[in-house]
Amino acid sequence: TQPITGYTCCNLRPDYGWVSSTNMLGGPIVPFGEPAVLDTMKRDRYLYGTIGSDYVSLRDDTSRSRDDMLRWARQIVVPADPKVTLASWGPEVQKAVYSAKVMVGMTRPQVLMALSYPSRNDTKDLNANTWRYWTVQEDEPVDVLFGADGAVSGFSGKPSAVRTVEFRR
Repeated sequence: TQPITGYTCCNLRPDYGWVSSTNMLGGPIVPFGEPAVLDTMKRDRYLYGTIGSDYVSLRDDTSRSRDDMLRWARQIVVPADPKVTLASWGPEVQKAVYSAKVMVGMTRPQVLMALSYPSRNDTKDLNANTWRYWTVQEDEPVDVLFGADGAVSGFSGKPSAVRTVEFRR
């Protein structure tokens, strides 16, 4: 397989050394815009390589095939540096993304950069009005709610779990 090269699309959350498609929020962050090279695949579910200067392991927990794994990896590692896109957004949105948090009014692409992709087990369609994320500290879900305009309209979940994702101005 050709190496997948580019930049991290979004803030990623490693869990015990693995970046997983489950994407549990909380804990350390691998920031968006880091140079990435994924060059080794094993058992059609695991990819290895570097992000920044660190060796990383990635797994797609919902992958059913090599194509599924590669599709997910190409979502996570994008050809263009997302920092260019971030620079076109307002200062409050930029602060939220750098904090790996979300605020009311953010668009889907802005939420993706801040929190990464929600687990496909809970959010099957990225056009849905609700995206579900899970938090490490609370092991509780947080739903990011989108209005008819496609912007974040609010959050649903246990208050301590919502604080994990909500950016306070």
